[in-house]
Amino acid sequence: MKGMPKRWAYKHGAFYYRPREGERDAFDGKTWFRLGATYAEALRAFADRMELQMGDTLASLIDRYSLEVLPTLSYSAQNNYRLSLDRLRRVMGHNAVGVIVPKLVYRYLDELQQKKTMQAANQDLKVLNRVLDFAVRWGVIDRHPIKGHVKAYGIRDGLKKARTRYVEDWELAEWQRVASAQQRAFAAIIMLTGARKSDTLRIMEAHISDAELTIQVSKTGKTISFLLTEALRQAIAEARACKPKASLYLLPNHRGRCYVSEQGLTQTWDGKWADTMRKALRDTDLEASFTQHDLRAKVGSDADTDARAQELLGHTSTAVTRQHYRRKSKAIRPVK
Repeated sequence: MKGMPKRWAYKHGAFYYRPREGERDAFDGKTWFRLGATYAEALRAFADRMELQMGDTLASLIDRYSLEVLPTLSYSAQNNYRLSLDRLRRVMGHNAVGVIVPKLVYRYLDELQQKKTMQAANQDLKVLNRVLDFAVRWGVIDRHPIKGHVKAYGIRDGLKKARTRYVEDWELAEWQRVASAQQRAFAAIIMLTGARKSDTLRIMEAHISDAELTIQVSKTGKTISFLLTEALRQAIAEARACKPKASLYLLPNHRGRCYVSEQGLTQTWDGKWADTMRKALRDTDLEASFTQHDLRAKVGSDADTDARAQELLGHTSTAVTRQHYRRKSKAIRPVK
């Protein structure tokens, strides 16, 4: 037909557009895109698709997210998110937000997992979903284009299984033989409360009353209060007894300050932990090392039920608790 816009064609009773290579993401990746059976229908479809390309780019959305949202996250989360945001901006930033479709995202994830790992791809998908959540909130787009449509890599895809290391009671006892008094008190508090490492190291004397220990959860900003049982009182007393210097903190460094830096790092504490673990492997019957996070997982594993483990660990759902913190194998009762 004559008089049609450039790169239009009419065939098989419908109007088609032949997108340029740089436009194809806005036209579902096709080289021939069906616009409609009538000229009016085709014009409306073509205008809608061209409008997608004229909207805000993913790069501009990432910039706004980095300025307004990223600073509200914890230091470690900011570092992890920043790596993903930089990768997304570099590879997909030129795309208009309106053309971020499942096909485009899957292509990005496949290329990333080949160059790096499935874990990195899953992390980038998580961050992209959060950025697009805010795109909806800010009115940049009307609906989330990939949520529920793009799946993360799983075990069936070859993703490495979650850590399954379970610390046996005897292994903890062997480690305690060479650990410092402060490390033993630290481990005792974690084993009783399930608190995270940095939250435990941030405990201040002001957080301890006659009846309760209150722990500030840095990840969520919430607080968890624990009744002072006899065992918890004993652990706190041991921590106080081995303070290297008078301090407002329960587990201070040699200067009486908190082991956790303003950036959320615990390098000095982690170095001491690594030294003690090497000594335990060399001088005791301990055969395999374990991390401080494995102690938290032991609390979750030793809890009587999933609900009790979730309560201790401060999770919002039992799904995370079951997947990452219930590591202890259980014997199953037979039918008879």
